[in-house]
Amino acid sequence: MKSKKKYAEKFVGITPKDYEELEDRHKKVLDIFSRYRFERILDVGCGNGNFSILLKEACKAKEVYGIEISEEGVEIARKNGIKAYQLDVDAKGFPFENDYFDAIFAGELIEHLYNTDHFLDEVYRVLKLGGFFVLTTPNLASWINRISLLLGYQPYATSPSLRYRVGHLFGDSDLLPEDIIRSRKHISVFTTKALIRLLRLHNFNVIEVKGTGLGSSKKLPRYMNFPSFVVAITKTIDKIFLPFPSLCLNIVIVSRKVNLK
Repeated sequence: MKSKKKYAEKFVGITPKDYEELEDRHKKVLDIFSRYRFERILDVGCGNGNFSILLKEACKAKEVYGIEISEEGVEIARKNGIKAYQLDVDAKGFPFENDYFDAIFAGELIEHLYNTDHFLDEVYRVLKLGGFFVLTTPNLASWINRISLLLGYQPYATSPSLRYRVGHLFGDSDLLPEDIIRSRKHISVFTTKALIRLLRLHNFNVIEVKGTGLGSSKKLPRYMNFPSFVVAITKTIDKIFLPFPSLCLNIVIVSRKVNLK
């Protein structure tokens, strides 16, 4: 828990305000939200609130709430017009009444949690019946991780160390910068099948699964740390696998709250 406190004091999730600067996963989530009209939405892990505002605009929501572990992040999000609360969702309940939100988004959050069941229980509780839950997370079974494992290397977005890059195909043994230490701390990593199964066990009806990749990003995710001569090759291969969510770098899942049985 000490490492979480350290993170909360120092880290704020920063998302660009400009649509063109967003990652592929962000753009696909906005496309999903733009299909619907929600009155009240929640962004769990809202960071500085920039993306929360884009979500609100996409679905024409009247109110947007946020939850963020970083005190600084909450302050910035509130200045951006987000009704933000500081909370460790791994350990505490959401500060909202039952059946409160029309839609909830959690981007690149669930992989950082010890108690994913508690988190999903809380999402279910505060979401209206029939409400939408959209989440994104790195894919443990992505094409690049399958190749890495086949060659005997550590899958990307996982690491046995918080201090060093250890065991990966590229970038091994480099000291990790402070600002990406937590992005390495992926505790609960998922394949597409495992995440779908878990959501169903928590009484969410999965209605859409998308894969996302590098898109038009100029750089690879920092946790990859590939040498420059590999980047172009990786981007070319990545485009081939985009139609196959179970092989993509990231997973986007759209689900709805259904009745408990």
